[in-house]
Amino acid sequence: MIFQNLFAQDHWETAIFANDQWKYFVPDSELPNNWNTFSFDDNNWDIGEGGFGYADDDDGTIINPTISVYFRNIFTVIDKSKLFASILSADYDDGYVAYLNGYEIGRSYNLSEPGTFVPYNQTTSYDHEASLYNGGTPESVFMDSLLIDSLLVNGDNVLAIQVHNVGINSSDMSGNFFLSFGITDNSEFYSEPPSWFQEPIEYDEFNLPLIFIDTYGEDIPDDPRIPAYMGIINNETGINHIDDSFNDYDGHITIERRGNSSQWNDKTPYRFETVDAEGENNNVALLGMPEENDWVLYAPWQDKTMIRNVLIYQLSNEIGRYASKTRFVELYLNNEYRGVYVLMEKIKRDGNRVSISKLEPDETSGDDVTGGYILKFDWYYTGDNIGGFESDYDGMIYNYHYPKPSDIVPEQEEYIQNYIYDFENIMLNDDYTNNLTGYPSLLNVESFIDFILLQELAKNVDAYRLSTYIYKDKESIDNRLTAGPIWDFNHGFGNCDYGETWEVDNWLLEYNPEGGDQMAFWWELLWQDENFQLKAAQRYTELRSTIFSEDHINSIIDSSIIYLGEAVDRNFTRWPLLGNYIWPNYYVFDTYDQEIEYLKSWTADRLAWMDNEILLLGTKNNFHLDYSIVRTYPNPFNPKVTFTFKIVYPATVGLNIYDLSGRQIKRINKSFYHSGKCIMNWDAKNENGNIVSTGTYIYELIINQKTKRGKIVYLK
Repeated sequence: MIFQNLFAQDHWETAIFANDQWKYFVPDSELPNNWNTFSFDDNNWDIGEGGFGYADDDDGTIINPTISVYFRNIFTVIDKSKLFASILSADYDDGYVAYLNGYEIGRSYNLSEPGTFVPYNQTTSYDHEASLYNGGTPESVFMDSLLIDSLLVNGDNVLAIQVHNVGINSSDMSGNFFLSFGITDNSEFYSEPPSWFQEPIEYDEFNLPLIFIDTYGEDIPDDPRIPAYMGIINNETGINHIDDSFNDYDGHITIERRGNSSQWNDKTPYRFETVDAEGENNNVALLGMPEENDWVLYAPWQDKTMIRNVLIYQLSNEIGRYASKTRFVELYLNNEYRGVYVLMEKIKRDGNRVSISKLEPDETSGDDVTGGYILKFDWYYTGDNIGGFESDYDGMIYNYHYPKPSDIVPEQEEYIQNYIYDFENIMLNDDYTNNLTGYPSLLNVESFIDFILLQELAKNVDAYRLSTYIYKDKESIDNRLTAGPIWDFNHGFGNCDYGETWEVDNWLLEYNPEGGDQMAFWWELLWQDENFQLKAAQRYTELRSTIFSEDHINSIIDSSIIYLGEAVDRNFTRWPLLGNYIWPNYYVFDTYDQEIEYLKSWTADRLAWMDNEILLLGTKNNFHLDYSIVRTYPNPFNPKVTFTFKIVYPATVGLNIYDLSGRQIKRINKSFYHSGKCIMNWDAKNENGNIVSTGTYIYELIINQKTKRGKIVYLK
């Protein structure tokens, strides 16, 4: 029925080369809106050999330093029905936007969101180096047969490019672009591709479950969901082939894009509902998860480990707080391989998800109207956040998640708004900590403690502000507010370059700068209560030797890596993100292994800092800790890493550095330190005084014959 022409191809040819003759223009004012269309008259433009730029010896036409340059190339399509795919190869310095017949087909990450206008004098947000002149390969933009059919015409077409510089004083600028087509038979339309050109890899055998989605030729919108067909292959052997029969799901869905900014990533996240042939909800179990009809296909993009959400959701479930169940999968969308995704449960009211009472529209009085409700802190009027109410005190928006804004009735709105109003008034009272009349009477305190510990462990930049849920059941069942479920941690665990969240120290609850996304006032008040902090310390101490232990967390990470297996390579072949800055990465690593090492080392350092802050002293002694590691900073580092720690008693401290083979690289002589905060440094030099190679190293801190080991990463 579908997916039968997945690899109906014969060979590839290149229609446009960078060193072809192009029309080009260096602007000093805005160009006409139709400059990128075939009908535009470019007779006044110059003609020159591509590429266009200066310095680095990779330009066919050298231009003076400028903010932008625009160029066009007309090519002919003889029979577009024989073109099964296309690849735009983009080698550029520093940014670009590309168009086919006036339609945007790709742009660099250092310019504004896809589809938005980029003025001629717009600089890029950061620099990007071209690759070909250094022996590398260009970036690729893939277009499937559906997109080709919708954009191209038989006859003349135009490829139009605008290249932008990081600044007028930039030392170089480059724009080298190639357009290649996959041809279904032995027809010869163009020329042999460049020697570096790599055809899309055909995969046959997979170690992850395979999801195939066919949208019947339609683009997937943000809203509303469109009809589609989905099949899932998940063989008991753990080996799946693209021509195997669908054996986990074989039926209809409706699908839409999801996310705020993330839906504009090249690797798009989706939300879908399983439906029957008539389009009605169809509750099914997918990949062993409990039956439901609402699902999310999360697309790891900024998180290059692809593990952060999976990790924190598993930790949440293990400590007894529901979070979405997850399954790693690989996705084919309209016959195009889209890489590794995570199939997840959408947060909703359900006996197997957020288990609270169902609230019908006719339940408007008595105990009926008191639950259940799910509220969400997030950007108002984005995604599903199209209804809610404002706090009378600080203006924070409580978005309706359940019932949906379209389903909640006035009596239910009045009830939940009054409930929150009463809660906030209690929090504003001087006696808000009173066990009988204060917040303990209205909050499931233990749930808020667990929620905070998970957010703080990951130092999730969105914590308490965005993607933050609270819920309430009927009064007869539980009249308290409960925190959770947690959601969206792809920017956590040191993977964010704003909000000081790359640092392993400090509490997010104590960071609420003006101008950014704010959090409701009562979060800080909870944290200021000494009794609340004591309970948080007790709970953290309980978890620290079990679920929050480094060994257990690392075992989840390692198990995920083993399960992902070769799918990691397939994903980063499809999406060459490694070594590239993807907003809001704080560190950029060249390899997947380095990404994993950073996740592990950052988490270990974060736990060590939390140990020093709230791990109860008696437990520290049980762990035989005469010291606590506050941080290894920065990690990764260049040119120096600092080890900062506290010791309980005066001690002799030494530091050894080893490579991964166990060979000692540097020994820093032991020194005597008084109790309190101590600092040691390593300047990345070996015993001979030479700078070591880029890579991962083991440090061994020796304090009174007791050792603490960890990993650090040196980057040149």
